[in-house]
Amino acid sequence: MNIKEVQYSPLSSSFTFKASLENNTAVVRNNLDHVLTTSIEVNETTLTIKIIDSSVKDFTELFLITTEYLLGHLPEIKSVKIVNSHNLLLPLYGFEKDSFSRMEFFQIPSLWHHTTEFSVKPEKWIETNGRAHPQRTAPHEGMVYKRYVPQLEKTVTFRRLQVEKDLDTFHEWHNQFRVYHFWELNKPKEELKEYMEKGLKDPHQFPMIVEIDNELVGYYEMYWVPEDRLGPYYESEAFDRGFHFLIGNKKFLGYTNTDSIVKSGLHFLYLDDPRTRRIMAEPRSDNQKVLKYAEASIGWTKLKEFDFPHKRAALLENKREVFFGGNAL
Repeated sequence: MNIKEVQYSPLSSSFTFKASLENNTAVVRNNLDHVLTTSIEVNETTLTIKIIDSSVKDFTELFLITTEYLLGHLPEIKSVKIVNSHNLLLPLYGFEKDSFSRMEFFQIPSLWHHTTEFSVKPEKWIETNGRAHPQRTAPHEGMVYKRYVPQLEKTVTFRRLQVEKDLDTFHEWHNQFRVYHFWELNKPKEELKEYMEKGLKDPHQFPMIVEIDNELVGYYEMYWVPEDRLGPYYESEAFDRGFHFLIGNKKFLGYTNTDSIVKSGLHFLYLDDPRTRRIMAEPRSDNQKVLKYAEASIGWTKLKEFDFPHKRAALLENKREVFFGGNAL
């Protein structure tokens, strides 16, 4: 089995890596010339990784890149077994030393999230507009998520919106008919600037810019549901998340790009807090493109239709165990 060489630069590491597979031998090398060599065997849905040689004593990071590389290109794999793992220091939250599942691997933040591990603090409950909810952690500035997507052969990143840097692009995107038909934000720059600034100050909201290989692509508004307008319309849980999303750069329209960006957004939100069990969406009930995508995609269920003051909406639910258990990544 052979797989083309891929370069990785995870957020949690100061290194860049190159990974390749030739004749069932995987080689991962970082920019300091640290090398891990492994051999692989695939038996139906199980991947066995045998550690052959490493140029450094602690090769854990090299192993994580190896695993991401192999699982990313072998979507049928559901479990991983490790041979010769005695020097491997897996920071994988209670995994068995010699095996773990695909579902477990993609729920660790080490490679894709801006944090290297989960940090869950004691809950402090407050009220916003008469609604009780946990106090939210202040959003991280800058890049929050980065993942090489094999189906695109490109890297998807999310970073926090910056008004001065992004205003012109934000204005251009929202003045395309296909966008403002649903978003209704075809406003002058000054009004959009106020909208952006308000979103950045709102503690329940996370305005994000999507980039693919450093090219501006789209916009996410991610939010905590209990204190959002959506909260009262169903039995929301304390750590439910939701989002609104658009692709503004016409070059990146199409199913493959949309699917990669949506799945990356779900991945980020599940990594952002391990207590988030589900992610909600509330598109307009007549947005057939979104509804058909959700129907065909892993993890989404349409629960009902309901009326907001400004639109009739479809309530969509994505569950953590279905998303990760269904090999969505």
